[in-house]
Amino acid sequence: MVLAETRIIPALSVTGTYDSNVFYTPKSLLSPGTKPEDYYAMITPQIIASHTGSSITGSLSVGALVTKYVNNPSLDYTGINASGMVDLRNYVYKFVPRIESLSVMGTYQYTPSMSAFGASGVGSMSGGFGTVGVVGPLDAGLVASRVSMQNIMAMITGGYRLTPVTSMSGNFSYTQLKFGNQSGGLNNQFFDTSGQTGVVTLTTRLSARDSVGTTTTLSHFEQSGSSSTTGGGGGSGSFTTINGMLNWGRQWSREFNTSLSGGGLLTLPIESQIPGEKIKSQLTPTALALLSYTSYSETLKAAGASLSSLSPFEGLPPLAGSLQPGAIFAPGRYNATLSYNLSVFPSYAFGAGPMKAHVIGANATAGLTSNLTANGGLNYSHGSINTPASTFDTVGLTGGLNYLFGSSFVGSITYSWLYFANSGGIQGGTVGEDIAFSKKMIMVSLSYAFNSRQFFRAGSFSSIGGGASNSPTPSPNPIPDMKLTN
Repeated sequence: MVLAETRIIPALSVTGTYDSNVFYTPKSLLSPGTKPEDYYAMITPQIIASHTGSSITGSLSVGALVTKYVNNPSLDYTGINASGMVDLRNYVYKFVPRIESLSVMGTYQYTPSMSAFGASGVGSMSGGFGTVGVVGPLDAGLVASRVSMQNIMAMITGGYRLTPVTSMSGNFSYTQLKFGNQSGGLNNQFFDTSGQTGVVTLTTRLSARDSVGTTTTLSHFEQSGSSSTTGGGGGSGSFTTINGMLNWGRQWSREFNTSLSGGGLLTLPIESQIPGEKIKSQLTPTALALLSYTSYSETLKAAGASLSSLSPFEGLPPLAGSLQPGAIFAPGRYNATLSYNLSVFPSYAFGAGPMKAHVIGANATAGLTSNLTANGGLNYSHGSINTPASTFDTVGLTGGLNYLFGSSFVGSITYSWLYFANSGGIQGGTVGEDIAFSKKMIMVSLSYAFNSRQFFRAGSFSSIGGGASNSPTPSPNPIPDMKLTN
């Protein structure tokens, strides 16, 4: 008999940050007298809970981000992060033995600044400019001015085994971006955006190492000019995309895995602002590549540093600014990931409609000693927007150290650098004006987890992550009777 277990872990982080440009905007575009350079303190109380039962498991994280600024006290705010996940697979398995996965998850985020590519998280291992993987428009490299934002996501995902070697997986998600007031005397155009996306993937295991398959994605986006910007309007519109990809995944060894996908994305005709006219359909190539290398040794395994992600918090979507388990790796354990993504996302600022972006990401995490872990990441994005016609390039870099004091207390220091340039004046100025800016951030954070002596040890709780993605990725499912040997 499996007994139900509920864990509740209160946590607290205190972070001090130096930011060379809190407005994410060229200084020449700010109002006279505005001070872009600032120091601020953030206190993040958080509750992380999980429930593990014989039929249903789930996890929940809720936290507040209370922030105070030195040079710009008008920017003081309290943000909110919330994420949750319920795994229903064991319950449904009683009635449908071929079910492989079934879960429901969701997130809510309120912040006065952009997340992902254009912002940096706080706390241990909680983000930066160098995260890997693209899951939505905020991760695609477009950097806008400082603006308050609500970000909502809800998703149901599942998998079903069709034959002993073929599985079908899929998900349906709803996302919403809603913008509020801007800072720094700016009045750029933002577009409230909602989207529905359905993904279906078929995967066939050819051998213990190789799998192939197809992914089909249908997305529909509705956009309208935010009522808080540009005089309360800016028009509205919608567009639909259909994406088809061929997938190949290979597990070269216990340590090294690759997945490659390629195909095309069709953007259906879009209603023009001119009555009676339409923007023609467009066909865009899409690609996704992921290479990951994770250390593996019998010594690490014997020491309890399991590389599996069997955690009560497995699948809980991470949010920038929230504290996450698994910040400290065992000595000799390391992860390295390289990714490339070419796809189309909704442009949420300066011009609505499809936005094509190439995004390259790389990151690495290594356990240097039993208490010290180093991490670093790099992102590069090149994107283009049709209305107005413009292109942008973004580079993000993050490096940091996490040190464990005792068993429940972690200190971290993180350096982040961001560079953004565009041709076409998509951020401020007149259309056609080329602008560029860079910014850096230095963060020092102290975090404490109550009621848990192993919260920060990777392999004990694992790291919060592994959430489903809206991106069409290969989903090879291991077949029990196929053994992998080195």
